[in-house]
Amino acid sequence: MRLDKYLSNSKIGSRSEVKILIKKGKIKINDSVIKSPSYKVNKNDIVKYENEKIMAYDNIYIMLNKPKGYLSANKDSNIPVVLDLIDHPFKDDLSIAGRLDVDVNGLLILSNDGNYIHKIISPKKEVYKTYIIKTKEEIEDEKLKMLMEPMDLGDFITKKSIAKKLDSNTIELKITEGKYHQVKRMIKKIDLTLTDLKRTQIGSLKLTIEEGAYKEMSKEEALLAIRGE
Repeated sequence: MRLDKYLSNSKIGSRSEVKILIKKGKIKINDSVIKSPSYKVNKNDIVKYENEKIMAYDNIYIMLNKPKGYLSANKDSNIPVVLDLIDHPFKDDLSIAGRLDVDVNGLLILSNDGNYIHKIISPKKEVYKTYIIKTKEEIEDEKLKMLMEPMDLGDFITKKSIAKKLDSNTIELKITEGKYHQVKRMIKKIDLTLTDLKRTQIGSLKLTIEEGAYKEMSKEEALLAIRGE
């Protein structure tokens, strides 16, 4: 990566501002002053500004186990938001790949990689999102079959889903869309009462951290979310 891009990604300043710093000899790489904005920074280079090591982020991928009571948004004046749970220097650059309702917990992915987010949320990409659903009533086999077939929810017809019964009141459901309140509406359509809803997996990426926690993923791990099981 070019040195000026590396520094601008690190939030030291704009591309033009960091070029001035470079030309003034304010930047060191491996303890040598570098005055060329086009200098190529390698993976193992140590970049310093005023003797402080600089870390530049290009694409960021974060897994979050969202608790109930948090809004899937960057900010809100009345309700806690999921960004409040993340302590990351570039968290304001992150977007959410598939939101969860306030009363739903589970896997959220946040990233500044717009192309990656599109691949997760676009129905055309057919990425399965996996939910664990608990109902008040016992789940009859006939209702489970109804859940797997295309369902007319009024404003759209769902695609076929994958569903299996985990116990008498618990379903694992996999859908490729993510329409507004879709899972809740599907459960209501088959005359069941939802008591709990959690997202546990996106693509092949499984939730592996405790509730309220987050972790920054490698690109290789993040790509599991756009791959099938």
